[in-house]
Amino acid sequence: MTGRPLVEQLLSRNYKVRVIVRSAHKLSAEVVGNPNLTVVEESVLDLTDEEMAKHIKGCNAVVSCLGHVLDFNGMFGEPKKLCTDATQRLCEAIEKNNPSEPTKFILMNTVGVRNPDLRENRTWFERQLLSLLRHILPPHKDNETAVEHLHKNIGRENKHIQWCCVRPDTLTNDENSPYEISESPSTGILSGRPCTRSNVAHFMTELIKKGELWDKWKFRMPVIVNSERSVQ
Repeated sequence: MTGRPLVEQLLSRNYKVRVIVRSAHKLSAEVVGNPNLTVVEESVLDLTDEEMAKHIKGCNAVVSCLGHVLDFNGMFGEPKKLCTDATQRLCEAIEKNNPSEPTKFILMNTVGVRNPDLRENRTWFERQLLSLLRHILPPHKDNETAVEHLHKNIGRENKHIQWCCVRPDTLTNDENSPYEISESPSTGILSGRPCTRSNVAHFMTELIKKGELWDKWKFRMPVIVNSERSVQ
């Protein structure tokens, strides 16, 4: 649901884009007909290592917008480690291609996952709630371990990969609007501010395009929310 506006915004800036999607029919005819788009209709975890490396070869940025479907099967069925396994395999594919310049890897995650580099301001209740979610809700644990892979296994010294983990707050399907980027959450777990998927897509597009912005947020976990004037 966030991948669609991301692809649309990248194509509107004349980027050449390759997408791996489970259902190509969910893309608009206008997007599918764009000559700058290559569509791979496949589950990302079903690709072989060789296929994965082939599909991302030559890409200067790789973005994962994967998430679990919010129904019973999506929350508790397989694959329970969708985001983690995809992150690991995509990073391995980047390294396998041995790019001459570091590839930007952007992971869309969630504000409910803490930045391990910071002491983020959470109340006792919020810390207990997140601990509970970690144990009973597989998608939350999956989001956490995907971040752990980037933070611990890829780190800051990898010569092939530079990463950024984008943490939106409560997602909505509204159009683009002013938004704010911060180092850490400014609201509570149960009192978050909305963030449109189009705004998340715009920020990720800007990270790909603007070297100065990338240098500011690489190896970090920015939080994105709609600006207050846009939610009033």
